[in-house]
Amino acid sequence: MRPSRGMGAINPSKMPGAKKKARKDDTDFTQFKEGGEVWDKSRPKSLGKPKKMSPAKKAMAKASAKAAGRPYPNLIDNMKASRK
Repeated sequence: MRPSRGMGAINPSKMPGAKKKARKDDTDFTQFKEGGEVWDKSRPKSLGKPKKMSPAKKAMAKASAKAAGRPYPNLIDNMKASRK
């Protein structure tokens, strides 16, 4: 069976560029490609060097993972906790 566009995320380099589209209610908009998954991107240079998470932020990440039914926090839990 060949994979199709409906089976998972599309590689950003394979996505077409922005397209001008028009709706029936005369509100024009520009559609851009999506950036892909978080773990497929490199860390932005503007963020500087990574810092250690404080014990309070680690606890927030663990609580978020527990609420979602995971035994330990993943990258998304850590990113969300470190932002607060």
